[in-house]
Amino acid sequence: MSGEALRALAHFSAGVDTRTLPPAVVDKAKACLLYALAVGAAGMRAPPAAQAARAVADAGGSEATRFFDDARCDAGDAAFANATLFHSRVQDDAHPAGHVGVVVVPSTLAMAESVAADGAELIAALVAGYEVALRIGRDHTADASARGFRSTPLYGVFGAAAAAARLLHLDQSATTHALALAASMAGGLREYSECGSEDFAFQAGTAARNGILAARLAASGATSGPSALDGKAGFYRAFGEAGPDYAARVASGLGEAFEILAVTFKPYPICQFHRGIVRGASALRERAAGATLASIEVRMHPFEADFFGVRYAGPFATFPQTFMSAPFCAALAWARGDATLAGLTAFAAEDVLAIVPRVTIVSDPARPRYGPRIEARLADGGTLVWEEHDAADAYLLTVDTAQRMCARLAAEVGIPSSAASTLAIAVEATDRATVVAAMRAACARARN
Repeated sequence: MSGEALRALAHFSAGVDTRTLPPAVVDKAKACLLYALAVGAAGMRAPPAAQAARAVADAGGSEATRFFDDARCDAGDAAFANATLFHSRVQDDAHPAGHVGVVVVPSTLAMAESVAADGAELIAALVAGYEVALRIGRDHTADASARGFRSTPLYGVFGAAAAAARLLHLDQSATTHALALAASMAGGLREYSECGSEDFAFQAGTAARNGILAARLAASGATSGPSALDGKAGFYRAFGEAGPDYAARVASGLGEAFEILAVTFKPYPICQFHRGIVRGASALRERAAGATLASIEVRMHPFEADFFGVRYAGPFATFPQTFMSAPFCAALAWARGDATLAGLTAFAAEDVLAIVPRVTIVSDPARPRYGPRIEARLADGGTLVWEEHDAADAYLLTVDTAQRMCARLAAEVGIPSSAASTLAIAVEATDRATVVAAMRAACARARN
């Protein structure tokens, strides 16, 4: 029956309680929180972060923290600026349904400040946000992506609405209205990856602010139909094909099986399709031991190989052009043995650009998702091969991984290790005020 999926999500979201959540889910929420904060602090020098902060600098309000400039503002504006900051270097957490953490975490933090929520409420809201967004998107995202829509803002707005509704203590009925209202606020295009524009980060910001607005509207008595998700003219139909029953699995195992547990991380600030490419090309470079490269062939699952921007081979002038380009990422990894933000924004680097034309991307139905095969042919006639066999487990986000990435990202942008440790300790203790204070301190060090 149309509307049942959204009602089920609202029932779950309104009732999330850390006291009854599996410990593994609580730990995962902490890992997602720390990782998002670390990536955000490491994005302080990205142009979109500054642009977003300036855009809402005079908007008023004082209930939440805008981390870029340590200002106080309305929770919706803080969520917009912070989500843009967190997404600016695209090193977000990842799931086949998108990078929803860059929407859910900032909106949750902003609303938690707004209502003075404690740590338990913060974690409950994070779990609600992730589960709602990921379940709505997990079976639908391929269809929407093929049509040019971005999964991160498309499903992230539902997660932001769920998290905000949970922090506002809305009941099931009001939460249903919040999620239904969010359906009309969803959007975001992938054209940035085709034209190389740098507006992608604002999509996360808009989704975060819109999700909070949807929850606030529901709290004020605004209503919308629960069929907004799966009705004849609802979200699924508007952003996808008419035939598939995308709502069929939305509530399956809800409250017992958790999608958040499948969330992964990015070792590099690139498209998640390319994690294995960089890892593999770096490994082959080491095995080559200085031998001259003739060519690189990368075999990818067709959904990835033929995705927007993936085959782009230059000229390069913007960060989106490089982080979406499989040839550039492979060339950078071979040339430098890594893929850092500095390397991805060195658009005229001769050592990298010399390799890009030697990289061939092959669409191969035999390759699994996130499972590239890389073959490096050397000038002396030798051939080296690397295959991704453990795509899921290799990048699974855990508390330990989040702590390691926090330290690594801090070192990359000059944040002292003591500030990174303080942030990790604050998240583990999960006191909302302490977490915000630690993030403010980390961002201040990145700013200086």
